[in-house]
Amino acid sequence: MLIVTLQLKDEKGTYLIEKVVASVTLPVLEFSKRSSRMIVQTVNTYIHNVNASKKLYKQTQELRKLKTERLICLRLLDDNKRLRALLGLKYSYNYHLIGAMVIDTSAFSGASIITIDKGKNSGVRENCAVVDDRGIIGRVWKLFPNQSQVQLISDTSSGVGVVIREREVGGVLKGTGDLYVGTLNYIPNDIFVKKGDTVFTSGTDGIYPPDIFVGVVESVEKTDSFYLKIKVRYAAKLSALKELVVIVDKDEQGENSD
Repeated sequence: MLIVTLQLKDEKGTYLIEKVVASVTLPVLEFSKRSSRMIVQTVNTYIHNVNASKKLYKQTQELRKLKTERLICLRLLDDNKRLRALLGLKYSYNYHLIGAMVIDTSAFSGASIITIDKGKNSGVRENCAVVDDRGIIGRVWKLFPNQSQVQLISDTSSGVGVVIREREVGGVLKGTGDLYVGTLNYIPNDIFVKKGDTVFTSGTDGIYPPDIFVGVVESVEKTDSFYLKIKVRYAAKLSALKELVVIVDKDEQGENSD
């Protein structure tokens, strides 16, 4: 009976079993075809997204690199400007100049003492004046073979002979521990001094050469004593020192080299 049934044909001559098989397998084949097409599309989309992500990542990295290079260029331009200003000191003073870098600012509390990377072996001497491109910094306080400690003008035991350029009157600039402002002492009450007046080294202390910029008058007050109370804002940024120059007297250098 089963054999007979399997051999039955329809009016078009198609075996009945073929119809049964087709009715079962065609939907499966169609589903498999659609599934395969979806899988291919999904894989292609994934590959496209991966490639797009890689391209985006590469572009992001290139952009970061360009930004970094730009920052480096700006920093180099800034450093070059400072170094040119430092180099200009050579034509301003009849002294031997030794370039140095700050390597430590934490030797003492208050950062009134810094350490530089040049010492006796480089020609540095005790009490040599130290400057940067803005103005006076301090003096060599302690000397070592390859390093030196510099006492900043902000130190409470520091004193610098100065002159107010506009008034042609001299005094002593004393440190107060403040890295930004010091006090100018011994200027008589009857001298007219105003905010913005410029202060330069006078050379009378035997340490700092004359005519090095120190800063500007920040405030002036009359007192009951004989002298004015004057605050001077330092020209040098003592809180962020980097490249410095040690000024060595040529005569002293010649004496030490003999």
